[in-house]
Amino acid sequence: MNGSTTRSLKCFTCGIMEQEHHLRTLCLKLQTLRHSSASWEVNRTQSRVSPSKDSCSRTLHTLTWIRMVCHLEETGLYNEQARSFFEGTEKTVVDSCVFERLDGNAVMISGYNRNLTIQNSEFVWIGDSAIGSWGYTTGAGVDGMGPDGTDGNQPRFNRIVNNFVHELGIWEKQSSFYFQAKSCQNLLMGNIFFNGPRAGINFNDGFGGGSHLSENLLLNTCRESGDHGPFNSWDRQVFVTKVKDGTTASPDKLYDEISGNFMIANYHSQEAIDNDDGSNYYQTHGNFFAYSGNGMKNDFGGHDNHHYNNIYAYVGHGFGICSQLNGHEDFFYNNTVVMTGDGDYGNPTCSGDGKTVVHDNKIYTPSGNVTECHMSLHDWQAKGNDPGTTAGKIPEDAVIIDAGRRLLGL
Repeated sequence: MNGSTTRSLKCFTCGIMEQEHHLRTLCLKLQTLRHSSASWEVNRTQSRVSPSKDSCSRTLHTLTWIRMVCHLEETGLYNEQARSFFEGTEKTVVDSCVFERLDGNAVMISGYNRNLTIQNSEFVWIGDSAIGSWGYTTGAGVDGMGPDGTDGNQPRFNRIVNNFVHELGIWEKQSSFYFQAKSCQNLLMGNIFFNGPRAGINFNDGFGGGSHLSENLLLNTCRESGDHGPFNSWDRQVFVTKVKDGTTASPDKLYDEISGNFMIANYHSQEAIDNDDGSNYYQTHGNFFAYSGNGMKNDFGGHDNHHYNNIYAYVGHGFGICSQLNGHEDFFYNNTVVMTGDGDYGNPTCSGDGKTVVHDNKIYTPSGNVTECHMSLHDWQAKGNDPGTTAGKIPEDAVIIDAGRRLLGL
């Protein structure tokens, strides 16, 4: 932690923990512990809070909650309010817990947090989002706000793994299973989410990058809005961090990665992956996307988004993107696109600066007729474009399903 920055430790929750073969009520309220000479630990064999052996000022170190149940709690719906709030923690674990019928957010990971894990837990009937991750920056003259994120006062290297999340956004419709803002280098893996009003996973900005979404199942998203997709991102604000090389302050970010996921846009959302409003530096590969208007989207100044080795099943089009600068083009290659109609399988930049890199895709339509850049695919390729891409009629459902199984290793 940066010693020049004053931080407080805030962590509060209430629930039931199973210990030594019986249940005990565990209520923790560790709030605003400033300049502590000891870190805190809740271990699995005792129901009291005790200092850990390794003292660490201004951090909560090695807190573990097992089989906790939280429910029927009146909480706020806005900002960073949540049933369980973590700030200034390291190596915290939330394991095998149930968060049920909470009016607001269930968990908020706020400000400085490192290597926090939320795993094997269920979130159900949540008024707002299940998990939010929200950092602090400087430079705007207002505490916690501004373009400068170089002090590291943000959630990083956290793991959201193997959780079961459903029925959320009961009151707040701009909600998700997981939301992050000014947070980076996090892992979301093996989670199942369904039944929400908007995107299942939402990245508010491109702060730092380096996050990875892998092997998640998302469906029944965007049930109360037509835009978005199972995943949505924005990037309306430039932030400066040292994430890219670890030392240099830069607005450039690491690539965020989306791989090996199964996303079903069965409410026919606008996209499978909605990289909106300037989103950039994404590598999206090895996913199976079913339904949606477009497979890939990138607009309003977005760039450097690469989609490859994906299957887009029963979509309107493969991709819809904006114009880009040389050296920052989008890529769309080695994908399989099964379209619900004939015509353009995407809208690339067809010539000039920032020409989209498109090649080696397999495109299927009802008749096998595919167009690109206002001409048939055959004529477009005759001009030296889109090498290796093929067109054909839609195969049987079983063929598409088998391809998805092989892609995801099922």
